[in-house]
Amino acid sequence: MVVVQVSAASRNGVTYIHPGVLDPCKRPSEPHWGRHPNSKSSPTQANTYNRGCSRHHRCRQ
Repeated sequence: MVVVQVSAASRNGVTYIHPGVLDPCKRPSEPHWGRHPNSKSSPTQANTYNRGCSRHHRCRQ
């Protein structure tokens, strides 16, 4: 079950949702699974690319 708290501002009878409500990184809980816990740090590569050599890839040395 997902519970979302929505903060809305009313202007001329029209209700707008603040964009920060929908951004998972701006929530006070744990960081989103796709984001780094420290938002000010530089991005790091998750996996280094190394195809390797096998018969399937037909690489030559």
